Amino acid sequence: MRNENDLTAFIKKHYFKGNLSGILFVSLTIVALAVALQQFYIINFDSATRYSLWWHIPFNLFYFWYWFLVFPLIYKATKDFRIGGPKFVYWMTIYFFLPIFFVIIHQVIASFIINLSLQYLNVPTLVYKRILRNPWLGLDFIIYFAIMIAVNVFEYRQKNSDDELRLTQLQGQLVLSQLNALESQLHPHFLFNTLNTVSTLILKGEDIEAERMLLLLQDFLNTTIYGSDRHVITLEEELRFINEYLEIEKVRFSDKIEVAEEIEAATLKANVPNFLLQPIVENAIRYAVAKRKSGGRISIRADKHEGLLRLVVEDNGPGFSSGKEGKASGGVGLRVTAERLIRLFGANHVFKLTNPAGGGATVLIEIPFAEGVSENEPAFHVV
Repeated sequence: MRNENDLTAFIKKHYFKGNLSGILFVSLTIVALAVALQQFYIINFDSATRYSLWWHIPFNLFYFWYWFLVFPLIYKATKDFRIGGPKFVYWMTIYFFLPIFFVIIHQVIASFIINLSLQYLNVPTLVYKRILRNPWLGLDFIIYFAIMIAVNVFEYRQKNSDDELRLTQLQGQLVLSQLNALESQLHPHFLFNTLNTVSTLILKGEDIEAERMLLLLQDFLNTTIYGSDRHVITLEEELRFINEYLEIEKVRFSDKIEVAEEIEAATLKANVPNFLLQPIVENAIRYAVAKRKSGGRISIRADKHEGLLRLVVEDNGPGFSSGKEGKASGGVGLRVTAERLIRLFGANHVFKLTNPAGGGATVLIEIPFAEGVSENEPAFHVV
C-alpha cells in the first residue's frame, strides 16, 4: 500500500506539475516528429509502399511517448533497487536487465500496432525483425539511458535541496531554542529584582507600598510572563510593558524617576522582540536612578530612519565604564539583549552603548523596520 501511494504521489507531482516529466514529454515529441518526417521523406522515398505522413506522425508519437508512459516505473524501480542490497545487483538490474525488458516490451507493442493498422506480416515475425534486425533499436537504449541520467541528476539535486531544507530547519530550531533559553533568563532576573524590592519595603514597614507593588507586579506578569511565548510584539505593546514596569519602580524610588518618551506615531505598529527594552530601562534605573538622591532621568525615543526602526534609551547616570562602552558587557539584561539581537538579525542590526559628551549613558538599537505581527508566521526570520 505504501509503495502504491508513493507511485501515485510521484505521478501527481511530476505528471501534473511538469518538472522532469515535462522536459521528457517535450523532448520525445520533438524526436517523434523528426523521425516521422525522416521516415516519410527519406526512408520511404524509393519505396513502392509509401505510407501517409499522417500514419507516420501518430505512430511515432505513440512509439516515443511509450517512454513517457513508463517513466514513473523506471523512476520508481531506480529508487527501490537503490535501497539495500549489493551494488552489483543494483547496477546489473538498472543498467542491463531493465533496459532490455523495457525495450522488448516496447517492440512487442509496436509490432502489434503495425500488424493491426497495416496488416503487415504476422506478430511473431514483426517482433523478431524489430528486436534483432531493427536499425532504430539503439535509439530505444539511448532514450532509456538518457532518462536514467536525468533521473540521477534530478535525484541528486533533490537530495541536496532536501538536505539544505533540513539543515535550515535544524538551524532555525536551534536558534529558537537559544532564544527561548535567553528569554528564560530575563523574566526570572526581573522577577527576582522586583521581589527583592517588595521584601525591602516589608522590612521597612511600608506595607501599603509593598501591597501596591505586588498589585502592579500582578498586572505586569499578566501581560508579560503569560505572553512570553510570543517572540515578537509591536512597539506599542512593548512600551505598555515598560510603562507598567516603571510604575512598579516608581513605588520603589518615588519621585526619583523622571521618564520622557518621544515616539513617532509611525513606529507604534513596528515589530520588536518581546521584552527588548525592559532590560535596558532596568539597567538605566540601576545605574542612573538608584545611585542618585533625586533627579534621575530616563529618555526613550523611537523613530523610523532609512528602513530601520531606531530605538534610543538615555539616562543621566555616570555612564558606562570604558570597558563596557560600545559593547554589551556587564549586566545580564544587556548581555542577553545583545545575544538575542544577534540570533534574530545577525549583522543586520546595531546595538551600541555610548557615553554622550554631556554625560549619562545611551543605548542605541537599530533593527529592520517591519510591521504586521502574526500568530501563525514569525515576523523575523532567524539567521
